[in-house]
Amino acid sequence: ARSSRYRIEDIGYGGNHHHRYDRYSQVDGSEDRVKIIFLYGGGWQSGTRKDFRFVADTLCSLGFDVFVPDYRLYPEVRFGEILSDVVTAVDSIMDDNDGAFFVMGHSAGAQMGALLSLNTDLLRCPDRIVGFIGLAGPYDFYPYTEEAHWDLFAPKDTYPASQPVNFVREDAPPMLLLHGREDTRVRRGHSKSLMEKQQATGGTASREVYDNMGHVGIILSFTRMQRRKSKVLADLHQFVMQHKPKL
Repeated sequence: ARSSRYRIEDIGYGGNHHHRYDRYSQVDGSEDRVKIIFLYGGGWQSGTRKDFRFVADTLCSLGFDVFVPDYRLYPEVRFGEILSDVVTAVDSIMDDNDGAFFVMGHSAGAQMGALLSLNTDLLRCPDRIVGFIGLAGPYDFYPYTEEAHWDLFAPKDTYPASQPVNFVREDAPPMLLLHGREDTRVRRGHSKSLMEKQQATGGTASREVYDNMGHVGIILSFTRMQRRKSKVLADLHQFVMQHKPKL
């Protein structure tokens, strides 16, 4: 598929039908464009990359190249395999594309993006991530308050590995943590906790909280109707421009 601004390619990264990602690339083909990997949310139980084309469309309108992977979901698999899919997808994307990347995620996708950015044991080339943007992410949620999570994140000895706050480090890429003040699904204290723990290590993390915005509203900021006046988009754009590699 091709629009006036970008082309979309459907690319496989593994053997399962979920093991695919969409690459949105600017038609001028410039290799030095900012590249963003977007991980969608859905409670680790729902979602498909096709549902989030509107996010990629808006990021492309800012001049970025965008990658949106699918991954297997619970209860087909537990979190360890879900995260393994995301790691494999990101490694594959990095293998096939030069340069540095920002990782961005919403909700469950923000939790996984934070883990990719903080836990250096996951990716083959973790230093190629130059910034993380988290939208309404759960970063500090153990002990679990949802019954399904005790099974989703099993076995028991891997529970700590699900918490981004357990991997804060001074030399992690800069983090921009965005949250709606009215978010009742993933409360804004999650981003506050990660920011404070990351800053305490000497790392770089900042946070923005938006009035009159809930859990879904923050991702709807990327719709065509809202993006021109979106403070979320303005803050994201400023962060990317500040931290993108200097050519």
